[in-house]
Amino acid sequence: FDTASCIVRYPNGVQAMVDVCRQSSYGYDQRAEVLGTSGTIATDNVYPNTAKIYKNSFTGNADMPYDFFLSRYNEAYVTETVAFCESLVNDSPVPCTGQDGLAALIMALAADKSAEENRWVSFQEVVKSVYCEDATSCELLPMDVFPEGFQMSGDPRDLLLPDVDEQKAGERREAVSSIPSDDDVQ
Repeated sequence: FDTASCIVRYPNGVQAMVDVCRQSSYGYDQRAEVLGTSGTIATDNVYPNTAKIYKNSFTGNADMPYDFFLSRYNEAYVTETVAFCESLVNDSPVPCTGQDGLAALIMALAADKSAEENRWVSFQEVVKSVYCEDATSCELLPMDVFPEGFQMSGDPRDLLLPDVDEQKAGERREAVSSIPSDDDVQ
């Protein structure tokens, strides 16, 4: 879909609305706004410069927003790549987890299914129908693929492999706690 709107309803009554369009004649339009009971936060497009024009006939940015996602998010891509490489070199946790990726996948699959079937789709419905052969290969399966009693259900985090970083931290804690203290040495 080139243009779509999604409404996400949370159990606590909060609603989120996402409008997307892959075509914009004036640049790469990426804005976000959150309205709350105590205030609002908004992000604007990124422009090549911060110059604004104020005239009788026009008020606004001197330039159009960046016209390509690589221009818009260049700094973010570089920062993410550096953080990922530092995690590898330093054997530390990565900034974005498999759980983050799985949540994004579930939301995208639910939005696609909703558009295709023209109905509300719960995230739980999608969780029950995602099959991941490995960490890089997931697909949406029809619900009748699994025999009765073998259909997936429950917490989507159960689909993830154990967090290697947490396991290593636990092993380090155990190793440190097994080192005798000065009081234990005779």
